[in-house]
Amino acid sequence: MFQGHKIQVYNRSGMGSIGRGSSVEQEWHSSGSCPAGTIPIRRLPKNAIESNITMMQPFPPTSNTIVTDNSNSPRDEFAVAVGLDWPYHGASALLPSYRPAKIELRESSITCIGIAATVDTAWVMDHHPGDFPPDTTNQIVVGLMNDGAKRQRCYNLQCHGFVQTSNKIALGTSFIDGGSSISYDGVPYVSMSIHKVSGQQQWWVSVNDTVIGYFPHTLFPTFFPNSHVNQLGGIVHNSRPHGMHTDTVMGNGRTPESGGSAVVKAYLAIAANGMDKKDRPITFGATAPKCYDAAVLGQDPAVPGYNIAYGGPGGSGCDQ
Repeated sequence: MFQGHKIQVYNRSGMGSIGRGSSVEQEWHSSGSCPAGTIPIRRLPKNAIESNITMMQPFPPTSNTIVTDNSNSPRDEFAVAVGLDWPYHGASALLPSYRPAKIELRESSITCIGIAATVDTAWVMDHHPGDFPPDTTNQIVVGLMNDGAKRQRCYNLQCHGFVQTSNKIALGTSFIDGGSSISYDGVPYVSMSIHKVSGQQQWWVSVNDTVIGYFPHTLFPTFFPNSHVNQLGGIVHNSRPHGMHTDTVMGNGRTPESGGSAVVKAYLAIAANGMDKKDRPITFGATAPKCYDAAVLGQDPAVPGYNIAYGGPGGSGCDQ
């Protein structure tokens, strides 16, 4: 796929929300650094369990909370807020870095930010911002994992086609305690963004002040000039042993309704002109609302953008 590919250079000026915070410190930094022109790579064992993760699929635009799967098979549980004021050129937010209290074997719990676009060009011509597209074929999801990507794919350099350009961050390795200078109420946060640069076709990914690489436009089945969905919140992969929901928690294990839940802070959309845009999510997706849920808290009082509460404790029977 990348025969003859020329590495692209990041040249965005006026960073805006992209690059909030400082550099991050990871455990491997204590052993040295990678020279210019190379990247750090985390090697996974051959027997690592791998699976895929995707975004919430389209759902009726009139429903604020939906249940998409009533089967007893393993599945991804979502509790997300969704922005639909497209066209977008990306999204950025501050994601909390929790170590969830309980994670069952072969499961994972992530906090993420994602973008997606339909491949139906006729639909785009016939619809308006606020409409949920009929498909989310073109999509990118980045986020913080609780288990260091030991059990879940496609993340980091396992993702086919991601081009890493930074030698400062080893994808899939943990931050040291205090490794990000951003914190609120004692909770560490990491700034993440997915965005396009004017005049370029690829989608760039940044962590705090470090642009780590990009997804070339050739990875996608159709041209991907804009996104139509911005999604923020949590995803739990639930294995449903014996057909029962497990106790894997999302976020800090509390629901928005109970108070004190995990919060994605300062979500900003990136408009088609490349400027930051305050974009209140207009709908939610929760595949099992009694297990995990999401809610918009309003604009952040300290930094521009919207805060989104999400999470829950899971539990046997919570999806019934």
